[in-house]
Amino acid sequence: MGGAQGIDAALQAHDLDALVLPSDGATTTPAAIVGYPIATVPLGFFSDNVTIGRAGPETVYPAPGVPFGLSFLGTAFSEFDLIGFAYAYEQKTQTRLARKAFPAAIPTTQLSDILSGNDH
Repeated sequence: MGGAQGIDAALQAHDLDALVLPSDGATTTPAAIVGYPIATVPLGFFSDNVTIGRAGPETVYPAPGVPFGLSFLGTAFSEFDLIGFAYAYEQKTQTRLARKAFPAAIPTTQLSDILSGNDH
């Protein structure tokens, strides 16, 4: 999957800095097997009427409102570039702000409150 006949070959053959893939759970497998970096950012959220699926005994996926991502996959030691690509994409799209977490999941105490001694 890596090296001269895998990820590196695809990057070199098409003169690419990274592969860009939707994050569906299986996207990280090739990178993990060969030890290559991958950075994932929010791409969107499943609609409220999506059919709930199962991704394991305790995991539902997809499910209404669950986020899905876009992954940037690179060759060995390309972390700096991947973080830059992911950051630029995220800043331009601001997808993470499109849907807020349910109220009970939003912290009422922020790190700045703790550091300043104003925690609730």
